[in-house]
Amino acid sequence: MSKRIEKEIELYKDLFGKAFTLFLLVSGGTLTTYHHEGITPLVMGGTVASVFLFVSLTFTGYLYKREIEKLED
Repeated sequence: MSKRIEKEIELYKDLFGKAFTLFLLVSGGTLTTYHHEGITPLVMGGTVASVFLFVSLTFTGYLYKREIEKLED
């Protein structure tokens, strides 16, 4: 049972790292584009994508934390 939980923890850790990197790239690019060009369709799409990535990042972090707690029990 603990092998399965350890594999899930590794999966969530990997997903969290990738989602965090993607969030930083998208939000940084959106802010840079907004700074140089103002509000454009690209900035609006980037804002929506950044919010979506932030929510998925929060959810993945929650799942990661929950699996670690399962393993400790």
